[in-house]
Amino acid sequence: MIKLEPFTKSDFTRLISWIDNLEELVQFAGPNFSFPLTTDQLEKYLANENTFAFKVIETKSNKTIGHCEIYKSESTAKLCRILIGEKVFRGKGLGVEVVNLLLEKSFIHFNYCLAELNVYDWNISAIKCYEKSGFKINKDRTKTILVDGKPWKSLNMIITRTEWLSKSENKMNKINENR
Repeated sequence: MIKLEPFTKSDFTRLISWIDNLEELVQFAGPNFSFPLTTDQLEKYLANENTFAFKVIETKSNKTIGHCEIYKSESTAKLCRILIGEKVFRGKGLGVEVVNLLLEKSFIHFNYCLAELNVYDWNISAIKCYEKSGFKINKDRTKTILVDGKPWKSLNMIITRTEWLSKSENKMNKINENR
């Protein structure tokens, strides 16, 4: 299990330590930061009033294992910068938990009707994670950037509050049936 707590200046060093190269930084943050990631960049990032950044804490060990964000735009909650930084915690389904907690905050706390995110088309494990939470690829919105001279295609994925609530309700019904 995991929980989300606000990301603060005291978390900067840990996040920076998880990003070893340009490709990892772009995979994590798109073109929003430059490599190497610095505390100055993170201070500017946190100063944006629409940025709600969180550290991901694994509750059993109480260890910070990741980072994630909701960026509040006028009409959509944008899920961004989702990272399980501690490599031993990757591949355990925690990404789906992170996404669902972000969706809960987006739809319940912030009262959005639509959430979206962007993911590079080669990042199959991330795409599968987002699909498990109910996201669908929005074929009308793609973008390509050059990273170290190579094209990276970004896919946009979306989910509505109604779709997420329906998926969450179905999941709760299955849990209750198994009791």
